[in-house]
Formats: sequence, C-alpha cells, structure tokens
Amino acid sequence: MKDTEGNSLKLIAGTLDSFSSCPCQAKFIVAKYPAMRYESRSGGSTTSGSSSGNNKIVSAIASVVATTVVPVFAKSVLRGTGNTDAGTADEPQANIGEMSFYQSVPSQPAPEPEQHAQAAKKKKISPPPEPPKKKSLFDKVAGFFFGEAEAMPLPPPPVIMGSSAEVGMAASAAGATAKANQDAAKALTHTMKHLSGPEVLSGSLAMNLPFVVMGAIVQSRLRGDKSDLLTPEKLLQVAYSKGTVPTRVRYNWITDDETGRLKAVGYHTSTESGRDQVRVRMLEKQRDGSYEFWGDERSDKPLITWTPESTPGSQSSWNTGNNSPQAGTVTIPGLEHPDIQGVTITTTPVPEEKDFRDYILVFPGNIHPPIYIYLSKPPVELLEVALYIEFMGRSRQGKYEADHMPSRAAVEQFLMDKYPGLDQKLIRKMADRVAAIVVPKEVHQKISQTYGGRNIPDQIAGDAKNLRNALDRNFDAIKPALKEYGATEEQLESARAMMHKLNTEQGLY
Repeated sequence: MKDTEGNSLKLIAGTLDSFSSCPCQAKFIVAKYPAMRYESRSGGSTTSGSSSGNNKIVSAIASVVATTVVPVFAKSVLRGTGNTDAGTADEPQANIGEMSFYQSVPSQPAPEPEQHAQAAKKKKISPPPEPPKKKSLFDKVAGFFFGEAEAMPLPPPPVIMGSSAEVGMAASAAGATAKANQDAAKALTHTMKHLSGPEVLSGSLAMNLPFVVMGAIVQSRLRGDKSDLLTPEKLLQVAYSKGTVPTRVRYNWITDDETGRLKAVGYHTSTESGRDQVRVRMLEKQRDGSYEFWGDERSDKPLITWTPESTPGSQSSWNTGNNSPQAGTVTIPGLEHPDIQGVTITTTPVPEEKDFRDYILVFPGNIHPPIYIYLSKPPVELLEVALYIEFMGRSRQGKYEADHMPSRAAVEQFLMDKYPGLDQKLIRKMADRVAAIVVPKEVHQKISQTYGGRNIPDQIAGDAKNLRNALDRNFDAIKPALKEYGATEEQLESARAMMHKLNTEQGLY
C-alpha cells in the first residue's frame, strides 16, 4: 500500500479480526481510522492518523472492557454482583453453595425369591464348606476392583433346535446366560451411597470403581448473582464440544498431614493461577432411561451410571432438597466422613492440573440442572509402583499399604548429609518423592525391614550411604512373601526395575 508520494504504508492498529485482551475474547476495532506508519525512501518514518481521536476511542474501550463481567461457573458471595474475581482469603463452603457427598461401595445383590412349596421340600442342612481356592495375583487384583467376584461362568453350549425337550433346554440355557450376564454386570458396578448434604440424585447411582468418594454441587444451588454465573444453556453448548469453562473455585481430595486421612478442600482459582478451567461433559442417555458418564480416561465401561427412579424428565426423578435422611457411613480405613461444614476454600497453592478429577456434567436438553463433581483418586493396585506422594489420597481398602523404598528415614538422612542446612520441612517433602510399592498390609507390617521399630539408627545410617543397595535389600526381604500372594518372578523384577528408575530420576543415586 502506497501513499501519494510513493511511501510504503503499514497498518498498525486494530482490524475486524482484532480481539480484546479480555478472557471473553470479544471482537472490536481499536480505532475508527487506522493509523498509518510511513516508511520513506530516506529511511525515516512518521505516523499519520487522528491520534487524539484514537486515544479517546481506546480509552473508552478500555473502560468498557474493565467493567465487563466474565461469567464463571461458581464464585464466592463475598464477591458482590458484577465481580467474578477469585477470592483472596480462606472462607467456608457455604459462601459457594450446598455440597453433597457420595461414596462407592460394592453392590449387594438382593436375595433370590423362593417358592414356598420348593422351600418346604428342602432340608435345612448346610452343605460342607468348600476348601479355599488358592488365588493367583490376577484373582486378587480383579477381586479388589470387582467386588471379589468369581470368574464369569462360561455360557452353556448352543443347542440345535428340534424337539420340544430341546427347545426347553435352549430356553433354560438362555436364562442361565442372561443370569450370568446380570451377575457380571453387578460385579462390575458399585453403589454410590449418600453420605451427607442434600441428596441431589434420586434413583440408582453406580460407579465402576470401589471406595471412590465424590463431592457434588448442583448448578441451581450455587450462591451468587445469576448474572455472574454461566447459564445451563451455555454449559450445554460447551458440553457438546467437550470444552472447558472458567470457575473461581475447584475442589480436590487430599490427605490431611496431621491425621493421614482424606478430606475435601476447595481452592480459589484466579485466571492467573492457570487452573481456573474445568471440563464440561455430556451425560449419555441410554435406551433403558439411564445416563452414563465415561470420563476422559480410556475404559471399557462407564465411570458413573445414574438410573432415575421414575421417567427421565419428570420432577420426581430430581431432588435438590435436604429432606432425606443421611445414609450410614461405610467405615473405610484412611477415609474420614466428609462434612460440608468442614470444607474450606483456601488460598494454598493450587495443585497441578493432573491432580484434579473434576467435571461439570450436563444432561441432554438440560432436563436437569448441570452438576459439578469431583472424585477422589482410584484405589491402589497390588504391586503398583509409583512415587510415594502419588499414593496419597488413594484408598488402600484396609488391606494394602505403600512400602517406601528406601525408607523415609534413610532418604531424609541422605538429604541432610548431602545438603547440610536444608530446611527440615523441605526435606520431609522431598522424602515423599521416593519410589514405593503397594503390598498387602500384613507383608508390610510383619516382614518389611524398615517398618516401625525395626528401622534402627545404625540401619538408617548405613542405608543412607547407599540407597540403591538399601532398596535391593528391602525388596529382597519381602519378595518371598509376595510370591505367596501369587506374584511371579517377572512381575517382581519388573517392579524392582521401575523403583530404581524412579529413584534415579529423583537424583537419589
């Protein structure tokens, strides 16, 4: 582009493709008349255009942008109408909205109804107990995740249709197969028990993992001016594209440093934190009227399934009141009974994005209000290897423990020797980033060389001088016992190699 004197012109102001710096990314034109930069043949440059007019327009637009409210999913009531900034001080959950808690426990199938005539003919003699079957490692792990279910029975062989007797046999076989499928389905799901807070879902709520705790907030129960919050219609639109929306508070399950038990914590999430975006996902309606949520992780079954008590869409299938009695708490080691009064929104540094397991779930057609949920981490698996810190906040189901290798005491001594004067709190945190392996509780407490009082000062000092050898010695001590639980030589040596790899990456050797 040239002017009348042949000088080159370059556009340096906004155009129709310009976006504001506001998170809403609104389009606007920065100046009514674009300023032009003149680059003369002599190398000098000047700028033409109505700079005073441009400045007024820019100032006006800046004022509008400064007063524009960016809608969010949730915010504190302490931020008045028209303010969707994150909080800056600790505050109670009541400032955000009502929260409910659920927990997945193995389903208890109802007993089979029995005919009276058949029951009268039966003798009340209990059959002799079958000898316990030795379980392989796979059986133990599968039993942990799927409610100790036995292997799925093979369906009966196909029957060629012919006589009426054969037809009857085929019908019986089909019934047996259907029964086996139903039993298998029950084994793969776990009932979500209501623990506290308003019961937001009426009907059957199930999850594919046991002993996972879920916090839930119904969008319609959020506090704050509705004009500051995202509408269900906007959330539905985002859910179709599997996008994210901003929120000024997010939640997570953590392990309490003092009690060692799980607790729910909320975090103020400002735009600057980089953790203010929460995933929005659509619930998938099934032919039987149930709704499924599959999560973002790869799986061969839905993460959550909700089956309403009545026809989907009717008022009776959705309850946002607080008129139902609380269910009894299931006792799980390492899990405290959640209470809405105990949840605090804190300004503590927000966890990494990978540590959040939260979603906003939207129903097709918005037949029910959207729900924000956050889940505790899945239970640990036998022989699972990871940094010790990654096992925090995960259920052991009362029968597993994470064995720290080398011992925490040896690692702390190593760090103190290598970095004299290092802060003790930092040393304790660094000692959490050491390899650990999930083993049966009995193996850890009775056989581990470093459990409790068995880890004497002389042993700690010696282990600190060679952490690699310490790990090998600790691992060899429990290896025979793990084989009794079904672990193979290949599995155990693979676990050992992974532990050495993790410790090497942490700079321990």
